Amino acid sequence: MKRQDLLTNEDFVPSRINQKFAKAENRIKYYNDKANEFRHSIAYLNKPIQLNIKILNDLLKGKKEAIFHKQFLLGKGFSMGVYTHIEQYDGKNHFAIHKYVILALANDQIKIVNYE
Repeated sequence: MKRQDLLTNEDFVPSRINQKFAKAENRIKYYNDKANEFRHSIAYLNKPIQLNIKILNDLLKGKKEAIFHKQFLLGKGFSMGVYTHIEQYDGKNHFAIHKYVILALANDQIKIVNYE
């Protein structure tokens, strides 16, 4: 019984009943290509989140909380519209990124709290 390799579409005789690829290299390339395609499809979300986390890690190194001006954060490359979840802090829901709660204060001040 012949089968077609999922990557190259070449015909081959499988040595196992569940074999889908003629060679291990084809299987590895097929799944690597599939994973790369997925990573690229969600990069528009992951890149700003990762950058925000790096910025917050640097700014709050050794601190539990800090207050920054919104323009300072924007100047660092922080994306205000990207968050990972909603976290409850002081009885209210606030946007959060990873382990940091983002609190909007008066006069464009932003309080960042490390809740970990």
